[in-house]
This record gives sequence, C-alpha cells and structure tokens, in this order.
Amino acid sequence: MDYEDMNVSIYGENLSDPNGRNSSGYLDYDREESFSMYFLEELVPVALIYGITLVVGLIGNLLIIYTVISFRRMRTISNVFLASLATADLLVVLICVPVKFGQLFSYSWTLGEFCCKFVHYVQNVSAICSVLTLTSMSVERYYAIMHPVKSRYQCTMSQARRVILIIWFLSFITAIPIIFAQIHMEVGERYRAYWCVRNWFQPWLWRSYEVYMLLLILIAPSVIMGFAYTNICHQLWVVVKDRANMSCGEMPGTEIPLRETHPRNQYSTNSKSPLKPKTKSVLVKLESDNATVKQVIKMLVAVVVLFIVCWAPILINNLLTSFDVLDRLNYGYLKPMRTAFHLMSYFNSCINPCIYGFLSANFRNSFKAALVTCLCGKRQKIRERGLSRTGTTSLSYAKSTFVT
Repeated sequence: MDYEDMNVSIYGENLSDPNGRNSSGYLDYDREESFSMYFLEELVPVALIYGITLVVGLIGNLLIIYTVISFRRMRTISNVFLASLATADLLVVLICVPVKFGQLFSYSWTLGEFCCKFVHYVQNVSAICSVLTLTSMSVERYYAIMHPVKSRYQCTMSQARRVILIIWFLSFITAIPIIFAQIHMEVGERYRAYWCVRNWFQPWLWRSYEVYMLLLILIAPSVIMGFAYTNICHQLWVVVKDRANMSCGEMPGTEIPLRETHPRNQYSTNSKSPLKPKTKSVLVKLESDNATVKQVIKMLVAVVVLFIVCWAPILINNLLTSFDVLDRLNYGYLKPMRTAFHLMSYFNSCINPCIYGFLSANFRNSFKAALVTCLCGKRQKIRERGLSRTGTTSLSYAKSTFVT
C-alpha cells in the first residue's frame, strides 16, 4: 500500500534516475510557497471524514476488545478472531489516521527517520493482519458449516489462539520490505526540510512490490473468502429449501420427524412424535427461520463486498502507478482520487465493528453492558437470554448443525 503524503508532488516514485543520480532538483521544497497552498475546500471535508473515522473506529474496536475480554460467555472461537481483527484495526485507527490527518497540514515530514520507517511498517502490518484474520474467519466458518463433525475437533479455542499468533507473526514478517523502501530524504535549497517517501532504486523492484501487495491483500484473500462464503450461502439456502419442502408436505395428524438440539452441547437426536401442528404456527416459524438465514447471508456477502470495495482502489492505483499507467504526480483529479482511496481503506477498519458487532444481538447486549459499566463504574449482570453460549446463529436439520 502507499501512504505517501498527498501534499507532496511525488507519489511513490523512484527518486533516482537510471544512472543512479538523485533528482533533488526535481524534488525541490519551497517553504514559503507551501504555506500559501492550503485550500479549505479540500482540507475541511477530508479532516471531517478522518475525524469521524477516528472516533467511530476507536470506540467500536475498543468495545469489541473489551467485550470479548470482560464477558466470559463471549469468548468463542469466532469472537476471539474478532478481537484480533479489532486489535489490528485499532492500530490503523490510532497510527494511520492521525498521521494522515497531520500530513494534510504539512508539506514536509517532521517526525524523524525512525518514525518515517516505523509508521509505514506498522500500517502495513495492520493491513496484512486484518486481511489474514478475515480470511481465517472465513475458513473457520466454512469448516463449522460444511464439516460440522470435523470442526468439533479441529476448530478449538486453543487452535484459534495458535492461528492468531501465526497471523501476527506472518504480518510482521511480510511487511518488512517497506522498511527498506521508505527513506527520510532531505529536500530544498533555501530552506531545508525532509520528506518521507519511497525509493525502490529500480523500477522492477517497485512493480514487484505492488504485485506482491495486490496478491497478498486483495486477490488471494478474495478468492479464498469468496469460495468459503459462496459455499456457506449455498448450504444455508439448501437448509431453507429442505425445511420448506418438509413443511409443505406436512398434514395434520401425521408424524413429523423432529430435530432436537441440546442447549448445552448442540448434539442432536432424532425422534418421531405424533404431533398435529397448526398450519399457521408452522408457517410463522418457517418465515422466521428464513428471515434469519437471509440476514446471515446478507452479512456474509457484505463482509466480502465491503472488503473488496475498500481495498481494491488503492491497491490497483498503486499497481497502475508503478507501471506508469497513471502519472506519479499528484495533480488534477489524481490528488482527490488518491485521498479518497486512502479514506476508503481506513474506512474498512471503522466499519468492521458495525458489520461483525452491531449486527449481532449478543454483541449489542454486551456493548450495552460495557457502556453501562464504563459510565456507572460497576459491572451489570447480563440475563441468560441476552447472551448465548456460542454467540452465533444455529440452524439444525437432518444430521448436521449449521453454525454461522
């Protein structure tokens, strides 16, 4: 990804010419002119969006982390992954957003060489960790729904913790290349200043890096998540269809095979009971189940779509710029376009708590309890009906239990 200062006239460019000479004359810095180039019509809307992203992302991700840590019944496999995702998103919100906001009002880098490399490295770590966590969650859900028996032994809490540790380790390793590319460069003739820019020394290195990031953050995760969620949605619709067929074949006075799910362990037993259900009550229950499944499917699809929409523009822009399809300079429509692309990538860290948290009744109840705890200074008891043990939606039919 590219987090260059949008006020700098260069954009992720190789700073040396083919002969190895530094083009410092081209990268001159005019301190007096820079102070006269602030445009309120550009700064105010962008600053407002950054502020909203910071506040919403900070509160939302902190609530998710606090909820999973504080409420024992919320410590499920899926929620542990959500806490890891919220931690990665929180790094983006706390580091990326304030730095980008400060760069809106500066034409130079004033944080020193260490921060120049460290900030951009942490930004890449956060992004890679987020996408690896999302991908791992899709795989875990795929196994839980498509292979429920196998998932009982493979998708355990200890295994989830190990996967999270591996994700963070891989994130720190795969983000290393940016440390060598990001440089703290002195510019200017009359007034000396510093820029924090990228220099790949050779164009092919830059292009290889952008292809690498596109595959790592967008293409490979999108393929895996798309495959997992497509099969999940298909399986859930099969359950709905089978239920509808079974309901349509019911006649008063006939024996109906029932599926009983124990509330504690969710193991099921089949039994036949001579029931005479009322047609109206059966239809009402069927409609309720169908509505639940549709809501789950919409949430799963929204996860993949929002992820692609938020990250694809900036990654594709970086790739096209490295291949000289787009100009490297920020002029004309390129500056607001690239600013919007950066905002969209940060917005993904802001919207994740809304998708995974606020659409879940269990998280909503826990959020309310957490807010009451923070405001009142004491823990409030949660009713048993407010929180389920799994924190998920279970759909049982035939010989399988589908958990989403």
